[in-house]
Amino acid sequence: MSSWIREAAYVEEKFLEQLESLGWDTLIIADNDNKHRTAKALKGRDSFKDVILEDILSEAIVKINGDWLKDEQIKEVIATLKNINHSSLFENNLASTALLIENTSVDVNHATGAKSPTVKYIDFENISNNHFLALSQFMVDGAQTIIPDITLFVNGIPLVVIECKAPDVTDPIHEGVNQLKRYMNTRGTEQSEGASKLFHTNAFVVVSARTQAKSGTISSNLEHYLSWKDPYPRDLSEFGKDEQDILVTGMLAPINLLEIMRDFSVVMGSGRKRVKIVCRYQQYRAVKKTVKRILEANTVEERNGVIWHTQGSGKSLTMVFLVRHLRSIKEQQEYKILFVVDRSDLQEQLEETATLIGEKIDTALNAKDLKKKLSNDVSNINMTMMQKFNDGEFEKASEGVDTSKVLVLIDEAHRTQYSKFGSALRLALPDAVKIAFTGTPVEKTVGSFGSYIDTYKIREAVEDGATVPIIYEGMTSNDTLENKGEFDAKFEDLFAELSTEQVEAIKRKYGTKGDILEAPKRIEAIAKHMVEHYIKNILPNGYKAQVVSSSRKAAILYSEAINKALKAYKNEIGELRSSVVISAKHNDNSDDFPKEFTTKSHKDSAVAEFKKPIERSDLAFLVVSDMLLTGFDAPIEQVMYLDKKLTAHNLLQAIARVNRTYEGKTRGLIVDYYGVGAHLKEALANYEDADVADVMQDISCEIDKLELSHRKVMQFFSQNGVEEINEQTLEDAVVFLAEEKLRSEFKMHYKEFTKLIDFILPHPIKRYFLDDAKILGVIKNEAQRRYRDEELQIEGIGAKVKKLINEHLVSQGIETRVRPVSIFDDEFEDALKDRPNKAVASEMEHALRYTIKINIDKDPIYYKSLAEKLEKIISEHKGEWDKLVEKLSKFKKEIVGGREILEVFKKLGCDVCMAYYDMFLSFYDGEVSEKTKDVIIELVINSLSIAARDISRVDFWGTTGAESRNNLQNYLVGLLAATKDAVLINNIALIKERFMSLTKENQKELQGLKLDN
Repeated sequence: MSSWIREAAYVEEKFLEQLESLGWDTLIIADNDNKHRTAKALKGRDSFKDVILEDILSEAIVKINGDWLKDEQIKEVIATLKNINHSSLFENNLASTALLIENTSVDVNHATGAKSPTVKYIDFENISNNHFLALSQFMVDGAQTIIPDITLFVNGIPLVVIECKAPDVTDPIHEGVNQLKRYMNTRGTEQSEGASKLFHTNAFVVVSARTQAKSGTISSNLEHYLSWKDPYPRDLSEFGKDEQDILVTGMLAPINLLEIMRDFSVVMGSGRKRVKIVCRYQQYRAVKKTVKRILEANTVEERNGVIWHTQGSGKSLTMVFLVRHLRSIKEQQEYKILFVVDRSDLQEQLEETATLIGEKIDTALNAKDLKKKLSNDVSNINMTMMQKFNDGEFEKASEGVDTSKVLVLIDEAHRTQYSKFGSALRLALPDAVKIAFTGTPVEKTVGSFGSYIDTYKIREAVEDGATVPIIYEGMTSNDTLENKGEFDAKFEDLFAELSTEQVEAIKRKYGTKGDILEAPKRIEAIAKHMVEHYIKNILPNGYKAQVVSSSRKAAILYSEAINKALKAYKNEIGELRSSVVISAKHNDNSDDFPKEFTTKSHKDSAVAEFKKPIERSDLAFLVVSDMLLTGFDAPIEQVMYLDKKLTAHNLLQAIARVNRTYEGKTRGLIVDYYGVGAHLKEALANYEDADVADVMQDISCEIDKLELSHRKVMQFFSQNGVEEINEQTLEDAVVFLAEEKLRSEFKMHYKEFTKLIDFILPHPIKRYFLDDAKILGVIKNEAQRRYRDEELQIEGIGAKVKKLINEHLVSQGIETRVRPVSIFDDEFEDALKDRPNKAVASEMEHALRYTIKINIDKDPIYYKSLAEKLEKIISEHKGEWDKLVEKLSKFKKEIVGGREILEVFKKLGCDVCMAYYDMFLSFYDGEVSEKTKDVIIELVINSLSIAARDISRVDFWGTTGAESRNNLQNYLVGLLAATKDAVLINNIALIKERFMSLTKENQKELQGLKLDN
């Protein structure tokens, strides 16, 4: 059964059935390539270039807005949407989405006389007013012709594109995402591809293989495609294990889709770094549950509640989505919003995120200012920091204010809920709805803000890929300072090499724990170790480090010591540095304290530099004491070097700085110089075990995973006849990987194995892991070269493993750059010398296959015949290696000798003409008369004389070349009509498609071609 049939039967048909059960109309336009260009496939469009189903949209506009609209006004409304034309897909999507949500207007309502009446494209309030249609195999012409598996239309407007993949494909999500990016023309290829116009109005895209299903947006890379694991408001227990079923119900139920599009999508970043984001399932669920509680609760207390979403899972965005969704619900539009924070850095972060709501954010500076903002009749959004209020001031701020329509959103509630500010908040706003957000689990005794509304725990976030797991590594006493319990033991351990008298003298000088943690000698030793660890473990993959010190003084000493240690490696790593960010205090008047580290401008500059890739910024280490341990989001940070006592939620907050996802990042790392890990259980004693499960795993757990991964990749070969993997069995292993499916499976095992090695190195691991990694790297490179399989050019393998394998390849005299030798190259025969015929046959077979594969689009008829001949040779002589080599050698000479060219084309110097000649001939059945052949020869020459001229025009295949391409096709149609040949005329549509496809593939051969008939 072919991949296409498996894909359609097991994934696409099931997808359509489920959509139908949710209220979608469904239609399968075509079931194979020969039936795509039909009237049915056009679905009422004038051309395959059109993406909007105008007939459906016209009817929907009248149904939603009323029959007062004139035909000309309806056409104007549709044209406003169709004519959006910016320089990039992102800008087009941004403008189109805004129009669909914010609506448009026409000059006048002829029934009432009202000027500039609003006209809606989509009715977000009355879902039943809209038309929901799912089309299978919807063809669109652009730079290329694309045929997505399923396209979802609301009122004839394409909002969702779905790519289905067969469930037995090894990496279906990767394959599907790559195909969607091709459709969108966002792969960064030299030539335009796909048909990006289909995505101008796109809300999000989906890739599904039934058991796996993930969604992303027009700007998402592979790592940002995530599963939707909750069908809320449906119950998860109603569903099986197929992710597709849950995603379809959770995201594509009509009301959910429109809510996600309007209230749960944002654009973040600036300039070229802007990205479109749609909510994750836990964000949608938490918002919907909160709204339900506010609407349905009987008492003020029952409306309050806690949302615990673990650090790094998008808690701030959940707050944004909540406010936006509230604003769209009539009963809740009048709520005033009050954001409450307890730190200035959190206020800055939340202010920045809250701008995504789309309303002005007012910051209350004091009690009087807050009272003024709460007293007016405007449903505004306010923000305040609790520390700005003295005792009793907060209560005064709300005197005489009706707080029943105030929604208070408390960020990081675990810190303020027990304080006097938390009590004041509850006293001051007794009737307000109070929703507390926390990124760390609320302790057992907490009940101040009511029960949980929604939880999203550490393990869930890691499993979903929303965060990366955090690995813990404790340093030994031989390296630095290890916490073995009591302070005296730690002290004596650090200075174990000194005499008793010397130790006592030091104790008198550094008499407290704080003193020893600030001891310059100790800090210098640890800083040197940090830099060595960073260079070996973190820097090779381009990530950065944060150092948490015991005090502000220690932070400055650490920064100086790290900079000194980095200079010793200048020749090896270039110029890298650290920067210290600390807070100012009231007693900072001393001349001894460097005030430049405490300014806001310094902090902002350091943070901005730290977040840049290492190639663009030399700032590798950020040293802190109290600042940037909460609310600081720098995905490039992989390691936190910890030299400070942290407990309970402070510990959970701090270590979460390393759990953000980033390209290629598989783990976050905590390196503990203080001994926090030894007391982790004690530090988290006030929390439920399930709440903090897997908060950190010891690095030894990674070695256990490596053992398992190694076993899997080796068993992959041994269970299929290659008993051992070594230099002697290398050829057997490569031959075993001849089948694409097996190479895909090998890629999956190999990638996981090498990722784990890369993370653990240079931590000591068993020698055979490294030896096997080297030989597997040779097998991968050889299989990639022989089978011309670029999929084996695996992305995401770390720099440490690449170095290990490349050094081994060089030591064995093997090229590190995978370079297949062409059958047309003189080196081809030399490369096969002194090799057994089995290996020679394998090399020749796949070299020939590759030659056919890369040329078949340029000359489909000829190379298809060669492919059939090759298959026949292989099937007739399977296992007869000597005979097979003989036959393949003869076949290779035939191909190298070139194809037969008609004399008329030889004289014109137009070898490429044969591809067109064969294409035209392929539409005839049986023998073709000499007269017809002469007609076709003339047709080829006349059509290519114009094609060769036209394709030299600027951007012929791009967006601005659409008119030139249309002119060429119209000219071809005229030539076909002039032949008066029934076969050619009856196949005009298909001939046009194949002619343009051939022309694009052969543009290099056609450019500059002069044909004189």
